[in-house]
Amino acid sequence: MPDTDKAVMLPDDEGAHLSPVEWWYFNGHLTTDGGEEFSYHFVTFQSVLPSGLTPRLAQLSWADHSNGLHLTAEQADLPFLEATSGSFDLPTVDWLMSGDGESYTLSFHAGEYDVELRAVSRKPATLHAGTGLVDLGAAGKTYYYSRTRLETSGVVSISGEPHRVSGTTWMDHQWGDFTTQAIGWDWLSLNLDDGSDLTVSVAWEQAGHKHIITYGTWVPSEYAAPDSLRGQLAPVGPVPRMDSAPVHLPGEDISLEATGSWTSETTGAVYPMGWKLRIESLDLGLELTPVMEDAEFDSMAFISIVYWEGAVKAAGTREGAPVAGKGFVEMVGYAPSVPATQPTPTGQP
Repeated sequence: MPDTDKAVMLPDDEGAHLSPVEWWYFNGHLTTDGGEEFSYHFVTFQSVLPSGLTPRLAQLSWADHSNGLHLTAEQADLPFLEATSGSFDLPTVDWLMSGDGESYTLSFHAGEYDVELRAVSRKPATLHAGTGLVDLGAAGKTYYYSRTRLETSGVVSISGEPHRVSGTTWMDHQWGDFTTQAIGWDWLSLNLDDGSDLTVSVAWEQAGHKHIITYGTWVPSEYAAPDSLRGQLAPVGPVPRMDSAPVHLPGEDISLEATGSWTSETTGAVYPMGWKLRIESLDLGLELTPVMEDAEFDSMAFISIVYWEGAVKAAGTREGAPVAGKGFVEMVGYAPSVPATQPTPTGQP
C-alpha cells in the first residue's frame, strides 16, 4: 500500500512505478485555423499482475464536433516494463505517449484521423486531496496528481490532408495498489477562461451506490510556483489562496447535480447527462453541457468495464461575473461489467 506519510515527489514520480495499477491520462480540446473543433481523451494503463504478466493498454476517444462524429479505439501490448524516473515513454503498437513533466508527445489515430500533438505544461503539477494521496476506502489508496493546463499544438490529418490545430490539454497520472473493480465514479476537469482550472471527483461503491468520497481541486490562474516547489503539498481548506498554490476542496464545499439523463442503446446503461456544479468557497456556479451525449466507450476486447467519456462546455458565474470554459466528464460504474475476452490491465481511467 502507499506510504501515507509520503507525498508525490516530482519530477521523479512522473515516471513508471511498476504498480499493480497505473495510468497516464490526457484529455483536450483542439481547434483548426479554420475554426473546426475536436476533442479527445487518450489514456495508457499498465500493470504488474500476480501472474507476472505486464500488460499495457491504450484507449482513445476522438470527437469531431463540426461533423457530430465520435470514435473510439484501443490497442494492447505485453512489453517488458521497467521503472523510470522523471519521464515515461509508452509506445503501444503504433501509438505513442511520452513526456517528462515539461512537455508531452501524443500520437494516435482513429478512423480517417491521424493525430500528432505536442503539449507543454503552463502550470506546475497539482496534488489532489491536499497530499497527492487519495483514500478510496475499501478499494485502497492511490497516488494522484495532475498537470491541469497544457498548451497544445500539432497536426490532425483527415484522410491524409493535414490541418494545424491548437488548444488546451489536461493530464492525470495515477498509480498504487488499489482496485477499481468494485467502485464507480463521476469525475470532471475544467479549464475556465479566467485562467483557473477545476476538477471534481465523486467515488462510490457500485453495490448500492454507497458514497465513498467527494473532493475537488481548484487551481488559480496565478499558480506558477518554481520547479523546486512541485513536490509540495497543496493547502487543505475551503478558502482559496488566490496568489499561490492549488486548493483542496472538501466534499461539503461541492454540489454536483444532474439535470438530465441519457440511455445507451448499446449497453442499456443510464447515465446522468448535463450538470449543475456549485463550489461555495469560490462563489462559483456552472452549468455543464455535453458536446455529444453518445460518448460511451463500450469496446470490450481488452477491458471489462464500460464508461462514458465526453467533452463538455461550461458557463456560469464566479463572484457574480460571467465565466465559461471547456472540459471533460468521465462516468464509470453505470453499465454492468462483463468478463473481458483477454487478460488485461486492472485499471480504468
